[in-house]
Amino acid sequence: MPEIEFVVRRFVENDCEVTTVVIDPADAQQTLYGTVTQHGRLIGSYHCTDLVRQQGWRIVTATGEYLSLDGVELRPPWEGDAVIVLTTILTGHDQDEIDQRLRDATRPPRR
Repeated sequence: MPEIEFVVRRFVENDCEVTTVVIDPADAQQTLYGTVTQHGRLIGSYHCTDLVRQQGWRIVTATGEYLSLDGVELRPPWEGDAVIVLTTILTGHDQDEIDQRLRDATRPPRR
């Protein structure tokens, strides 16, 4: 049975440390999940719902709940989108600011 290789990768985005666990880094390079911290404080984590296509991400907040707005779970289509949400939107100072940032980001553009 072949041995499966995992690596941990870290990078900084918007003053946040992003840590990812990647399976098969030499070939497929599939991210299993990632965490985001800012100054040692957990902002949240994310994981993939479709490992084969690497799409359909779910975000878990620091309180352990899936990220939602007005009762609707937000599911970014790509890993980069999940990282952006965690490093820019969820770094707000209070829940009202975070909710407003989420509304602004998910509101359809005006024409």
